[in-house]
Amino acid sequence: MQIKCPKCADDKIVKNGQVFGWQRYKCKNCKYQFTKQAPAGKPLSLKLLVHLLHISGLSMREIASIVGVSAQSVSRWIKKWHGAYMSEIGKYETLYKADINTLLDCLSITQTDDFYVSSRVLPSGAKFNIVVQLPPKK
Repeated sequence: MQIKCPKCADDKIVKNGQVFGWQRYKCKNCKYQFTKQAPAGKPLSLKLLVHLLHISGLSMREIASIVGVSAQSVSRWIKKWHGAYMSEIGKYETLYKADINTLLDCLSITQTDDFYVSSRVLPSGAKFNIVVQLPPKK
């Protein structure tokens, strides 16, 4: 994989020492110096799973043990999402927690040909299934 300059997107890059153990690079075109770092944090799919489990009624500690992160991380992700959501819908709309049985009733799954099941094994070893109803065939 070719490294490109984050400033000018040129691929004429040379190594230029190290900073705190990270390889430093320099762009020959614009003379910009930078370090290439791996993205930090957990993937968005894991954060969405946390929100799904939260609206299903699980506690933050239960979610943390299922997903394999700290309860503080779960709390931060939920608060961040809730803050962003509340700014969009306003102060006066009520948020409801959904019971997992209510969610499954709303899907009204009757035949196996009309739904999709996705299974995942979480870091804790728990198996998590997601059921999605397919749209009617035209």
